[in-house]
Amino acid sequence: MPKVKLPEYGRNLQELVEYCKTIPDREKRTRYAYGIVSIMGDLYPEADKVENLKQILWDHLALISNYELDIDYPVEIIPKESLNERPEVLSNPQQQHITWRMYGKTIENMVTKACAMEDQEQRIRLFERCANHMKLHFHITHPTADEDDDKIIQDLLSYTDGKYKEDIYKVFLYSAEELQENKQYDPNKLIVTPTKKKKKKKKKKAAGSNNA
Repeated sequence: MPKVKLPEYGRNLQELVEYCKTIPDREKRTRYAYGIVSIMGDLYPEADKVENLKQILWDHLALISNYELDIDYPVEIIPKESLNERPEVLSNPQQQHITWRMYGKTIENMVTKACAMEDQEQRIRLFERCANHMKLHFHITHPTADEDDDKIIQDLLSYTDGKYKEDIYKVFLYSAEELQENKQYDPNKLIVTPTKKKKKKKKKKAAGSNNA
């Protein structure tokens, strides 16, 4: 069993990186890498306080992949030859309890925010964003898993201790393919852009019936 490059992220994330390296299409491989970096950031609830966070995470991804991940990096990563020591380490996420590490602390914070909303429509919309973000993370972590929207809904309900069932059952979940290809959804902004449904035009009846 290969040694874990950066233990603070765990073996599961390293396996995601190894899987990412096998994706033949460069564009899809790059999108998958963005999803992995999103997970890496969620593992650190206090990461928003870290300077140059984006640079650090992408440097970490390159190191975990042993600099073998051929993607379009959004930053200039530190060259392997000049890396004399391990890159900057983020603070230990174990300081805060995370119910589902696969989903991260950010989701817990977003659900808490949703539960505090008085406006039901806004609350449902935020629950929907959380649910789609959770589904994206689930299928990045388990790329061969079948789609199971019921699991996502039940996991979301677990964050609310079973409350707001009526609201949560109204959320719309996109397919795993749509989420991973980012056709309708931007995981970095937690914003769901609903597909515009075309209204069916009703056929007008003839102005009058044939008179007998």
